[in-house]
Amino acid sequence: FDMPSDAQRMNIIRSMIDEGMGKNIVIAHDICTKHRLVKYGGHGYGYILEHIVPRMRSRGFSEGEILDITQNNASRLLTIS
Repeated sequence: FDMPSDAQRMNIIRSMIDEGMGKNIVIAHDICTKHRLVKYGGHGYGYILEHIVPRMRSRGFSEGEILDITQNNASRLLTIS
């Protein structure tokens, strides 16, 4: 099973934002086993902030879009009232 590349994922996210779904997008790490940690050769917990967010900026994502995707949406969607 081939996973989409980071570039493909960013293209999908861009399309979803352009279609008005930006407030429903949450990105996260899939670190469920130790081999995903930097110590064992994986990307580690910093990958999104250190690699993906700068690439999103270079692709024209606004700071507001990035903040929504990385923080605001998860905070809103995971809040129990």
